[in-house]
Amino acid sequence: MAVTGVVRSGLVIGLLLGTVAACGSPAGPPGPRTTPPTASSPPAPRTTAAATADQALPRALVGVWRSDAKNSDASLTYRFRGDGAYTFVGVLAYDSPDGTVQVTHTSEGTARVEGTRLVLTPEKAVMSRRDPSDPEGDHTSRPAGRAPQRHRWEVRGDDLALTDGTGLRVTYARRSP
Repeated sequence: MAVTGVVRSGLVIGLLLGTVAACGSPAGPPGPRTTPPTASSPPAPRTTAAATADQALPRALVGVWRSDAKNSDASLTYRFRGDGAYTFVGVLAYDSPDGTVQVTHTSEGTARVEGTRLVLTPEKAVMSRRDPSDPEGDHTSRPAGRAPQRHRWEVRGDDLALTDGTGLRVTYARRSP
């Protein structure tokens, strides 16, 4: 399923900003298991074990998490390490009349948990774009924004839910490394 130009623009902007908002919008096509925002406050994160003195992140958060769905143009992956390092790869690919457009955002940095908040601070972030309709605008590994990102987080079993400041909730499934 192709996304509309308006939704696609929102997805591209979301990837450019390096947020999980790249997954879609409530009015758009199904994205990677998005859930519309709710008015109630989320429960505190449910974890099975707390972080130890030499582990910056709770064990329940550590691992590889991927959000992608059939009929979606976006795939998002986070890897959280126990020492607080993280990497993110977001890929948006969709068909256009001239071929496939692909926007990729990667970042790496530090993650920390402040109660129900997960704070991601990118130390390195780059964007690449390939668009057969506009090859002059293509670029590879262009520096991207590095503003800290804050999400409400919750781990339940093998699902990680991240909710951004606008209320957009994206669910990620645990993957083998």
